[in-house]
Amino acid sequence: MKLSTDTAKAVPTKQFFVSMLTRDIKLEDAILDLIDNCLDGALRLGNGGKPNYAKYWVKITLAKDHFSIEDNCGGIPREVAKNYAFKMGREPDDNRDSDTETIGMYGVGMKRAIFKMGRNALVKTRHGNDTYEVPITARWLDATNWDPLPINEPTEAKEKLKEPGTTIYVSDLNEGVARHFANPAFVNEVTTAISQHFTMFLQWGFKIEINGQSVAPVHVEVLVSPREDGPAPYVFRKTTGDVTVSITVGLNTSRRSEGDDDDADADFSGQRASATAGWTVLCNDRAVIVGDKSRLTGWGDLPLVPLYHPQFAVITGIIEFRAKDAKKLPVTTTKRALDASSELWLESLVKMKEGMRVWISYTNDWKNHPRSDQQSYWQDAQPLPLSKAIEAVASRKTAKKSSTNDEAGEASEVVEFNPKKNNVLPKPEEKKPSSRKIVFSRPAEEVRAVSKMLFDDPDEKPGTVGDECFKIQLDLAKPSKKRRS
Repeated sequence: MKLSTDTAKAVPTKQFFVSMLTRDIKLEDAILDLIDNCLDGALRLGNGGKPNYAKYWVKITLAKDHFSIEDNCGGIPREVAKNYAFKMGREPDDNRDSDTETIGMYGVGMKRAIFKMGRNALVKTRHGNDTYEVPITARWLDATNWDPLPINEPTEAKEKLKEPGTTIYVSDLNEGVARHFANPAFVNEVTTAISQHFTMFLQWGFKIEINGQSVAPVHVEVLVSPREDGPAPYVFRKTTGDVTVSITVGLNTSRRSEGDDDDADADFSGQRASATAGWTVLCNDRAVIVGDKSRLTGWGDLPLVPLYHPQFAVITGIIEFRAKDAKKLPVTTTKRALDASSELWLESLVKMKEGMRVWISYTNDWKNHPRSDQQSYWQDAQPLPLSKAIEAVASRKTAKKSSTNDEAGEASEVVEFNPKKNNVLPKPEEKKPSSRKIVFSRPAEEVRAVSKMLFDDPDEKPGTVGDECFKIQLDLAKPSKKRRS
């Protein structure tokens, strides 16, 4: 074979790269990607530990003619901007986050989000006292070459950021994006996505505003009794190398949204479905999915686990994957979808279904029994998030703890607690064959009036009020001793 001095170009065209990069990501996910970058910045400020998230904030504006996001999360160091931040992908030698549990993997999030939204953007950042800006223009996008982006210095004091952080302003919005940003329904969708995806950070005090409105977290919790022999969720935690998998499955609080009826005697027939019923999956504190009730998380994997049914609305499962190397997490580049083919995910499904079986059996046992029959067992139980639930249960003497080596020789630490095997779950008393269930509704103001009369408290649970009313009428219906004599 004769060698030639000719070469064949093997680089992607800019138009192809940009169009393919943005095709498979939703607009709301692009916005979440930018918030992820803000949080990763705050995490880096923690110097390997958990930062005080209450010190940091993100402000987002969605308008028909522009998008903006600003934060105070430390900004982008100039050397990082020159060598990494604006590259279309991450270099193998980019190990900046090797000691922190960030979520970024491929180095495309910020660029992909900008390209998804519009054709002109200005990234302004301050790191320490160094402020600079990088424009991404339509002219640069339309050019066939990959010229470096300019780094400009602000000339006036008003152009400098007041504190370390980053501001991204996108204009010349793409077709359809402007309509979405001007649509209140889309703004609500983004707000909901933020409240779910970043729920843990919001609970830790991190502040996110969208169009001037603060975003509140969605609480995903399970009930745990502080008593050693009290009811508790199923718990499993395994750490192998630098990857930790934590699982808990238990009862949720089953509270409907504010203003809805709170029927304390509702049974497991779905009368009080919880928004967080099903499975919530966390990766490095981000909620990848919330309240999943599909085959993805094991529902309908017959014969072990049935299809999701309203009877199971009181069951919540939470699983979290933690790793300093984000590539080991079973999550896609959008960070809002699972890599269901991941070996780590498939292994975890086995334990997830084991925990589900415990509570499916529990709801079957209590089916057709009023919720009030369980109240004495669960009276001291508190709703706890994943980490606190596992800590509380792992501290019990009956929790199983072990250390082993896996097939690859890596040391593994395991914590397990099965409430069914440990006999801490309440069991219903056998009912008489003649027992009947009574269900009726009355206007809320009438229930409050009767509650005030019976208990000197207008806010007693409706089921308790109804049960007391029945007992009073039952006493009146019984023949008196005088009449029997």
